[in-house]
Amino acid sequence: LAENKEDLSEEDYQKYGTQYQFFQRIVHVYETEPDNFPRIQELMQQIQDFGQPPVDIIRSLAPELEFDSDGMPMMMGGGEGGIPGMPQMGNEQCVIS
Repeated sequence: LAENKEDLSEEDYQKYGTQYQFFQRIVHVYETEPDNFPRIQELMQQIQDFGQPPVDIIRSLAPELEFDSDGMPMMMGGGEGGIPGMPQMGNEQCVIS
């Protein structure tokens, strides 16, 4: 982030800095409480308030992750995919009643 500060607007630099802090929290929870999926999910939802992180950062954190045509990560990809260590969700429809 610091290496690219000159190439970023102040707004993007602040946004990416906040995202970086969230990534640090997510990694900490994942390393210290790997089964605390609700907390990891909560942090992942909160980070979404700050937009999509730069693709370069996502690729460096998860090189096996694939991206769709809009540059969005495909979390459940074709086949096994998914996030390592997270439970797989299958292909069933989500129904809210």
